[in-house]
Amino acid sequence: MSTASKRDQLVASTRELTERTGRLIEIFTRYAEANRRLIELLGDDAELVAALDTLGGPMRRREMTEALADFETSRHDVRVAMFALAQEQGATIAALGRKLGISRQLASRLASEAIDPHGRP
Repeated sequence: MSTASKRDQLVASTRELTERTGRLIEIFTRYAEANRRLIELLGDDAELVAALDTLGGPMRRREMTEALADFETSRHDVRVAMFALAQEQGATIAALGRKLGISRQLASRLASEAIDPHGRP
């Protein structure tokens, strides 16, 4: 893959991460509002189970779990694309790892994945 293709992949991955970040912010906002409402209901001596029923607890949990997983997948994709481009541009794994504030072990795994996303030897 050429440097331009790797740059394009990083840009596309970063756009996706930005979209998922926006979705996560919306969900966090709804989650915070639900928590505020729960506090109000409990302050009014509501039964906990009834209050949670009113707030749609399981749906909120599932929505949050899925959004967090999507965000982490996108963040991972961005990091892998960063390592692919950085290596193409001559940067070291250690240098990029330091800039990202990640461990040497994680940097090494991401760099390996950037070379072979399927983990083949």
